[in-house]
Amino acid sequence: MTWITHIFFASSTAHILGLNPAIAGIGSTAPDWTEDLFGIKEHRGITHWLILHISALLFSLLLFIYHAPLSHEALSFTYGTFTHIFLDALTKSGVPAYGRTRIRIGGLITTARPSEWIFLALLIVFLTPLLKLDVQLGYSRHRELYQQGIIDRKEYMERRFKLWE
Repeated sequence: MTWITHIFFASSTAHILGLNPAIAGIGSTAPDWTEDLFGIKEHRGITHWLILHISALLFSLLLFIYHAPLSHEALSFTYGTFTHIFLDALTKSGVPAYGRTRIRIGGLITTARPSEWIFLALLIVFLTPLLKLDVQLGYSRHRELYQQGIIDRKEYMERRFKLWE
């Protein structure tokens, strides 16, 4: 997958989950730019190992549960890296689980080809209305404003479900 697909998917779904979309977007590209950072020649090598990203995500989730400092940011970042691995697993070449063991989910998408652009268009069609409606699982900016008494219930209901602001 290209960076635009990784960033859009991670940022959009992070917002829906109540995570930091910007940090998740950065995390969604990390498996690729860390290859350059550490001078790793093999693309989708150790920086793409599924086991490493699941472990990091679970560890950051534990930190988040126990309210450790910067745990929200760590969870957002590791969520982004995990989405990168998930999306790469949808491609024909898949991702390594660890070592030479590879995981492929479907394998119908080829990076930077029409299949990816169709997939991205479907993501945009599906996720944009959820973002516009400010759908968040357990968290809403407008709900927070309502609970703080900044906006009234009528304004909350109008803003929460309005398609265009």
